[in-house]
Amino acid sequence: MAIPLRGLFPPIATAFKPDGSLAPAAPDFLAWLAAAQVDGVVALGSTGEAPSLTEAERAEWLSSVRAALPGSLRLIAGTGAESTRATLERTRAAADSGAEAALVFTPFYFRKNLTPDMVAAHYEAVASASPIPVLIYNVPAHTGWDFHPRDWAARLGGHPNIAGLKDSSGDLVRIPYLRSVVPPDFMVLAGAGERMVAALEAGADGAIAALANVFPAECATILRLTRAGDRSRADALQSRIAPLGDAFTAHYGVRGVKAVLAMLGFDHGPPRSPVATLSESELGQLRRLLEQAQHHSEAVAS
Repeated sequence: MAIPLRGLFPPIATAFKPDGSLAPAAPDFLAWLAAAQVDGVVALGSTGEAPSLTEAERAEWLSSVRAALPGSLRLIAGTGAESTRATLERTRAAADSGAEAALVFTPFYFRKNLTPDMVAAHYEAVASASPIPVLIYNVPAHTGWDFHPRDWAARLGGHPNIAGLKDSSGDLVRIPYLRSVVPPDFMVLAGAGERMVAALEAGADGAIAALANVFPAECATILRLTRAGDRSRADALQSRIAPLGDAFTAHYGVRGVKAVLAMLGFDHGPPRSPVATLSESELGQLRRLLEQAQHHSEAVAS
């Protein structure tokens, strides 16, 4: 593994013009994230609407992000596909566009015919041929199945080019198990900013969290406070921003992230069809959650 991937990595939204075509990455947004002291960004993840982009657009977007990205931030690219060959092609293309690591979701379309051994072999093949470190991405909400660590940790945890895991299962019990069976340099990244304190205390090394797009400084502070053992202040800050994260996770997804970013002055355009923009009522609900979180978090952030 060439680089450590410990810390906070917002999975950034992909920017579209009003007509739905790709827009350049906004340097002011990426600079804002850097000023908040996050550790890097993930492009072409779930929040980045990766399945909605063409291969040419994927390369264009990664190059745009790389060109605008402040030097303090690392770039992780989502490169998952349904076949090992296609995943490798995307991973090599991402490396050519400047990505420093690849986030690879578990194949799912033929999941009824896949076994954990097949998927583990898929990751071995991708990692062994990849020019950049690979992160396993377990996201049952989108794939429809759970790649549980008991099925792969002993086999994949020590692979020299598998850097770690982003786990979006929501099951924090598996984190201590992972810590007990994988090497210390295997990174475990949580997938929910609204539960980051508990994940960190369970043994996670950081998070790839949609909430960090709109509250990067607060999420970075939560990470710092938890590492320092200041659980009470970390909990207090997280409790104030968690309702917005819960809303993203349970209801609004990328539509909600983009809507709130626009409220903050970072317009990434609409989600790509067939996903629709939010109604006025939904926007009002998110605006209230944002204002409540902004008001209350000021008292505990530092």
